[in-house]
Amino acid sequence: MAKLRSRARARGYTVVEVMSAMTLFAIGAAGVIGMQRVTIQGGVDARNFDLGTNIAREWQHRLQRDALLWTQPNSIVSTSNLATTRWLAPANIDNQWRVPAPGPLGADEPGYAAAFDVFGHDVAPNSDNRMFCVQYRLGWVANSNNGTSPTAIIRAEVRVFWSRLEFGLPNCADTTVEGAATRNQYHFVNLATAIRGNPNQ
Repeated sequence: MAKLRSRARARGYTVVEVMSAMTLFAIGAAGVIGMQRVTIQGGVDARNFDLGTNIAREWQHRLQRDALLWTQPNSIVSTSNLATTRWLAPANIDNQWRVPAPGPLGADEPGYAAAFDVFGHDVAPNSDNRMFCVQYRLGWVANSNNGTSPTAIIRAEVRVFWSRLEFGLPNCADTTVEGAATRNQYHFVNLATAIRGNPNQ
């Protein structure tokens, strides 16, 4: 009897038991790896949306700073000087999407660029480091008279877009990215604000 017990202990695991254990381990490992991929992709998407929102807000502020040059009409001067602004000039107020005009020092000048890299730094729209693209559109909300009314208000909408994972670098010059042919290639963030002149009298 003692010999039978010692033989049973020395026998170990059968092939069926080993294969069953390995199968269960493989199923569990595959589930963990799948969850890890989804978690990482979710984190990347959340970061991109957060960065895209911050870029859109930054461009809202840039347009509002541009409006600081819109000081007429005022109590002394009846004509408008809206044309002296960089992005808010009357020719741009047509409800069409536009790529922001570059700064005096070039397309990647900080504070003027229409594209941003993965860290949120200004880069040229055709740079190989671009990840986010910025476009804006303007329209009159009230009392327009082509900017000759002291109470004129402009609606400024800013959109930031970037390519989905399986597509390449975004085309910052393409103002039709929301068309049926390309809409599914991008993620979008849209923000809108109202802009008024800053008469100094």
